[in-house]
Amino acid sequence: MIERVMNLPIFMFTRVALSVLISASAGIIVLSFLWMFWGFADDVYNALVLEEEVIVKETSVDLSPHIQPILVTAKKRTIE
Repeated sequence: MIERVMNLPIFMFTRVALSVLISASAGIIVLSFLWMFWGFADDVYNALVLEEEVIVKETSVDLSPHIQPILVTAKKRTIE
């Protein structure tokens, strides 16, 4: 009796849907662990490989010579 009930289409759909849900959840967990491992490996790489730092002295060099100051000229008008 139970075999006939369990072979109904709704139960088959439920089993497939549950399997898909579990597989998707497992995939998300695997991807999150890979992402965390990638970040950890990147941190270790950055700690082991030292980059040369270039120290730049701050001078009065205009970094934007193409930008000119705006000159505002206005005349006071009398109210008539």
